[in-house]
Amino acid sequence: MSKGRKNGCPTNVKDWDISIQDKAQDEETWVRIKGLTEINRSTDSDTEDGSASTDTWSEPYITKRSGSLALSGTPLVDAATGEQDAGQAMLDDYATSGQCDEDATIKIVDPYGKAIVCDYIVTGTEDSTGEDGDERSWDLEQVGEAEPLPYVQVTGVTLKDGNSAVTTLSMAVGAAAKIITVNFAPADASNQRYKINVSNKRVVSVGNVTDGSFTITPLSAGTAKVKVTSVNNAKSATITVTVTAP
Repeated sequence: MSKGRKNGCPTNVKDWDISIQDKAQDEETWVRIKGLTEINRSTDSDTEDGSASTDTWSEPYITKRSGSLALSGTPLVDAATGEQDAGQAMLDDYATSGQCDEDATIKIVDPYGKAIVCDYIVTGTEDSTGEDGDERSWDLEQVGEAEPLPYVQVTGVTLKDGNSAVTTLSMAVGAAAKIITVNFAPADASNQRYKINVSNKRVVSVGNVTDGSFTITPLSAGTAKVKVTSVNNAKSATITVTVTAP
């Protein structure tokens, strides 16, 4: 399992969301950096006068703290278009631009939705080959203090079949799997992770679980309840599925 590090402690980066602000669009446009396998964020030092402890950034910081961020992962290229992953491409652009007044703004969201935003100088990028194939890494130096974002609690969960909210579902054995989307209230809830419980796995199975949807497949005649519960605040929604013989 790929591991990362946060303040010296190993963490699994699978469920982290590392995004970079697309300043060509607006402040609300974030591009997720895909393919990451490691993150190492650390506080390097607290300085007396608020200046950097290295030559990377010689101007005073907004606050008296300096830090660094190291990211690494698998280089991603779209097989159809040949285009590099947008998030990785933006990191590369910052690494080669050499424009100190246009720092990269990075948003780091942990698996439970707690997020910070901070400006970084991308000091370099490097390609290498590891046990799992090609790798790419980026080194970043922190500028100023990280800003915590407000944590928005989940207040409700709704399950939808298409555009319609659904609490009951009728299916026949052998029918195609049904895609169910998971919708959180409010829409900007910080932690939109959820878990699924099926009361009778002989009647239906659940699969293809993503950040916002899953599928229900009928297996045999009977009734089963599919319950979705938010990780944050334990809000839930249930679909009662009735499966009939073909």
